[in-house]
Amino acid sequence: MNILVTGHKGFIGSHIFSTLLRSGFNVYGYDVGDSLQNNLKFDFIIHMAGRGLIRESMKYPYEYFEDDLGLTIKFLELARKNDSVFVFPSSGSAANPTNPYSLSKRHAVDWINLYRKLYGLRAYILTFYNIYGEGSKKGAVYLFTRAALKGETAVVYGDGSHVRDYFYVGDVVRVIKMIIDGELNDGDYECGTGKGTSTIELIKIIEKVTRKKINYINKEYPIEEAEYLVAKNPVLKDPTPLEVGIKKVMEFIIKESA
Repeated sequence: MNILVTGHKGFIGSHIFSTLLRSGFNVYGYDVGDSLQNNLKFDFIIHMAGRGLIRESMKYPYEYFEDDLGLTIKFLELARKNDSVFVFPSSGSAANPTNPYSLSKRHAVDWINLYRKLYGLRAYILTFYNIYGEGSKKGAVYLFTRAALKGETAVVYGDGSHVRDYFYVGDVVRVIKMIIDGELNDGDYECGTGKGTSTIELIKIIEKVTRKKINYINKEYPIEEAEYLVAKNPVLKDPTPLEVGIKKVMEFIIKESA
């Protein structure tokens, strides 16, 4: 079985790539700017490559169109021609796009659904909520945990009441393995816990895990963001508890700083 993981050097993609490699699959990697061997055919294309920063997408809308939506269509075509199973990460923010990043995700889903209808493409759309874990250098869990450990001043956008669903990256890998092992039928799935945590609640949990106080300042949101983004029907019924995942992030930051 040949599997292509795009974005295999990025945060989520690298976890997927390394796990599948250790599991004995023939795994190939691709990142933005790479070239592919024309003679290779893939049973699965796990498309994780693309730009992923909401605020940066406001500065570079065309680049986000090109490297997100454009790249998705490129690999959709490869999947169609090779009869590959296509796996794509959407975003909870795609339901109500307020920026080029989330709009590109929404349009990509429309294209995938069109390919399903026109060409019988086998596809899995995974709606990602707030993915965190070892190796990430962005996101609230990493930034607040680092602030706690290093005595930095963190930034809380808004009043801290915004609620998000924090999903551990190792659980994303579990879902991918379920897909490859045939445990999930083609379709759309939510990669979240189903449990919402406000920014203020997250800070308190991180303070408990690290046993350190987090100093922070409040700033206005630079762009409009949803008040509440939580999975309604999570694919995993036993996700990693937030405190356990935060401890893994803490240990990663400590090891990295050693």
